[in-house]
Amino acid sequence: MTGIRIPWFGRMNRRTFYLKLIMTTILIAVIPTLISNLVAYNKVSTTFEQETGRSKQQYLNQTINAIEIVLKRIKDNAQLLGLSQSFQDFERFPNIGYYESLSGEIPPEDLPMLYSYLETKKNALYTLNAFKMSNEFVDSVYFYDSSKSLVITSENGGFNRQFPLQSFYDTEWYEALAGGTDNPFILDTRTVQQGQSIPKSLLSIVYKSAKKGNALIINLDATMIYSEIVDKLNLQDHIFAVSSSGTIMLHSEPLQIQKPLTSLVPENESILGNTGSYVTERDKQQMLVSYATSPLLQWTFVNLTDLKALSGETLSIKQTIIWSALLLILFSMALSYISSRSLYKPISRLNALTGARLERKSEHNDEIHRIGSFVQSTIDERDYYKEKLEESLPFYREQFKYSLLHKHSLTLDEIEKKKAYLGIEIGSHDLVLLLLMLEDGSNRHSEPDVISGDLYMMRVMDAIQNSRAIQVSYFLVHAEKDKIAIVLSGCGTDCQQVEQLAQHLLDELKAELQADFTIGVGRVCPSIQDLPQAYEESLEALKYRMIYGKGNVISVDEIGIDTGSDFSYPKQKAELLLSHIKTAREAEALRIFEEIVAEISDHRTRLHYNQIQPLFVQLLTEFMNTYNQLGADIRAIFGGGADPYRELLDQESLDKISRWFRSLIHSTTVYIEQELNAKGNHHIARVIEILERDYNRDISLNSVGEQLNLNPAYISRLFKQITGQPFVEYLKRVRIEKSKELLSQSNMKINEVSKQVGYENSYYFIKVFKDMMGLTPGEYKKLVGS
Repeated sequence: MTGIRIPWFGRMNRRTFYLKLIMTTILIAVIPTLISNLVAYNKVSTTFEQETGRSKQQYLNQTINAIEIVLKRIKDNAQLLGLSQSFQDFERFPNIGYYESLSGEIPPEDLPMLYSYLETKKNALYTLNAFKMSNEFVDSVYFYDSSKSLVITSENGGFNRQFPLQSFYDTEWYEALAGGTDNPFILDTRTVQQGQSIPKSLLSIVYKSAKKGNALIINLDATMIYSEIVDKLNLQDHIFAVSSSGTIMLHSEPLQIQKPLTSLVPENESILGNTGSYVTERDKQQMLVSYATSPLLQWTFVNLTDLKALSGETLSIKQTIIWSALLLILFSMALSYISSRSLYKPISRLNALTGARLERKSEHNDEIHRIGSFVQSTIDERDYYKEKLEESLPFYREQFKYSLLHKHSLTLDEIEKKKAYLGIEIGSHDLVLLLLMLEDGSNRHSEPDVISGDLYMMRVMDAIQNSRAIQVSYFLVHAEKDKIAIVLSGCGTDCQQVEQLAQHLLDELKAELQADFTIGVGRVCPSIQDLPQAYEESLEALKYRMIYGKGNVISVDEIGIDTGSDFSYPKQKAELLLSHIKTAREAEALRIFEEIVAEISDHRTRLHYNQIQPLFVQLLTEFMNTYNQLGADIRAIFGGGADPYRELLDQESLDKISRWFRSLIHSTTVYIEQELNAKGNHHIARVIEILERDYNRDISLNSVGEQLNLNPAYISRLFKQITGQPFVEYLKRVRIEKSKELLSQSNMKINEVSKQVGYENSYYFIKVFKDMMGLTPGEYKKLVGS
């Protein structure tokens, strides 16, 4: 048996290359197929996870929007509650501490004021209870009076209780009130036990009232919010919310609240404050974690989904991919074997010929030729990449200069070496950074060959390099889309000299390019490593274009803000402006608005650039409240789908804000005038005209009805429906506004002013004035006179 040889095995043993060829062909045929199927399988799984994650994020965003709408509505109502007349009367009532401390037999002289105080306190409590009942999510409301260290509550069932602060059962909000700066602001969910009741999970909104130290604390039932909003919007999902510190704030199980996020989701470092999704393993199960962050609460809402329960939908696709892969592999192997036999035939013949000629010792130069060709190709390839490296040096140079403007970890020695390698000739000490910004609206395409913003910025950089204003060493960096950084060396530390250089450069660029530029100047950098700070300072300086104007040189040393500015929001003028708008008097409204703008403009050198917009945002908010009172169609005023707040924030200067508001006043008065001219509104317009004209006479609903030949009851109902105020209340406000003008602009006595505005009884006039303004006419006259 040992002497027997198997012909087939012997032939295959001598055909090692043939075997390698078969295996190589099989691999070439199979590997792409296998890879493509694996890629397809992976893509299906990845796409499924991504689409599921996006779907869950949409549900989370819907939940966040619903919760934010509820919270914003409650916050707005809290602001209106704090501004209500009953609360203001209660807070301003004199000597409250004295009347609170009265006990036993009351002195007769104190009885009138005590009754007035109790009536004022009763009205405040009614208002507090009405607010508590206005929204199903409000669990309780506290009113904290800091001057008396007193807490008044409105609890379930309409009960009101009063506690000294030190013995109140819930004081967790007090520390947040002392340290909070926003108004109103929202506290994280907390567990509170009110008396003997079961502990509740509460989400609190704290609103600081006009009187310093006082506050309203609105407690929302977090469990109800979860069950009524989160559960109903996401019936099949497991959703919870965590605070910015990683503590669970909303959960279907109250016992999970206040626990850390790590108890539910591992690998959670990237979740807080972000939006996205990822797959992780929890309790030996593959879980899809989707998360989104609420801008209002700064909470992150998380959705946990079991991927195994969802993967059944893709099981048939996976099976199809696997079976198709197996069939393709088998077919490829068979095809590879057949094709290899055909490919090997020429090699077999050459092998036979080579074996026959070996005996002749003929020279075989093919291999040497291939090696020589390989060596030559290697040399050519080396020269090619060397040339490509030289061509890439400008790109690396610009990349290095750009990195110097941002935070980096390079040492001074590393910077010096890179400067030498890249050929950047500039010092490393006493540097100055100028940040040139192309203003919007400039003509970037003034010539036919300029086809993009980048080409235009290249033209600007060429103009800087050709400028005669810069006589020191420098380099340029295209820092942002519309900004070019100029780093100067050798200017010294004289800030005035640097600003003069920047101004000369600005003048040359404007003259040559016919475009508007602004230059922001940072402080002198002692070292080249300080350039990132100088760059940030230059960006900050450019933000002050709203105050100092565009097309100037703005140094960071010149933008110091007077933090002691005593400027406050011109509330009285804003109220007068709104009264003119309600009656569609455009000219008077524009005049008052110009006075407001002039007052803000007088203080703008002492206001930070981002303090100006909030003043106008507050004015816009009062406009929006006026529209709500009048029942106006906001879309008809602003246009369908427009966001007035976004439009206002897009205005980049005080002039643009003023033009935007003038246009708004015009469109508003035109709309209101059209409404006033409609049926019903026309009558009320005439009523308002009579009140504005005859306020100093004995005027009533009956007398107005006789003038207009209308039923007084119809006038009263229509007036309240259209203006949002009763007829008598509106007349009072007109008379008090006229009396304020007389008190501030003349030396008339109180009784003379009273008769001038239609009150024969001066004592009644004083009472009405104090009820509306919070102080007597005499006190107001002294305040205005001072």
